[in-house]
Amino acid sequence: MSMHFFLGFFVILVGFIMFLNNFGLTDVSLGYMISTYWPVVLMYWGVILLGKQFVGSQHGEVKHHGSKGEAVSGIILLVLGILFIGNNMGLFQVDLSFFWQVFWPIILIIFGINLVRKRSIKGSKSNIAFMGGTELGKKSPLDLKSESYWAVMGGIDLDLRNANIPEGKTILDLTAVMGGIEIIIPEDLPVVCEGMAVLGGVEFMGEGTGGIVAGKNMSYRMTNETKTFLVIQARAFMGGIEVKK
Repeated sequence: MSMHFFLGFFVILVGFIMFLNNFGLTDVSLGYMISTYWPVVLMYWGVILLGKQFVGSQHGEVKHHGSKGEAVSGIILLVLGILFIGNNMGLFQVDLSFFWQVFWPIILIIFGINLVRKRSIKGSKSNIAFMGGTELGKKSPLDLKSESYWAVMGGIDLDLRNANIPEGKTILDLTAVMGGIEIIIPEDLPVVCEGMAVLGGVEFMGEGTGGIVAGKNMSYRMTNETKTFLVIQARAFMGGIEVKK
């Protein structure tokens, strides 16, 4: 069951309860229900991201599908959901004020960085996956160009192995907020990755960086004669970004 189906079902349920309340058939406090059980959305999406790691078995072997970034994001979302709903239901008391003190400033900082970086990508557009998944380049070749990608509690998969890559420098600006982004590149494509992670991780060709606050610049097949190459500007907050071949 996808996140869109889950949210749609939730909206229908809220509308149905409002209808019954208006005619005096029920007396359910929607405000209490939403304020108490909203973390279920975080828990559900965390389970979905973790479930993508194991999509079935073949000849007794488990097949892995999701990226490491999505696995990290799934664990974080699931833990946060449990902590929030446990607090709301009075099962235990954990001080989560630090989370909100960090969350909104970091979101503003990341948004500001994106605005500054976007000036270097002329005529670009933003691609956003919010509580859902987006796959590009797997069914048909992707016409690669400089663009921004946001994964907010969602996942983005870019397969560039058969992409039409223009000459010169192409910039991909990636931001994962409690979500995951995975990019598969051709083996002969030179790439430069500028990675920053806050309570998350950025992995480039098997080499990763992560932690509370971490940053690292990495390159692949870059030489002084390189003319056509890809620049990946990656930022992960409570999520993960992975670049591999």
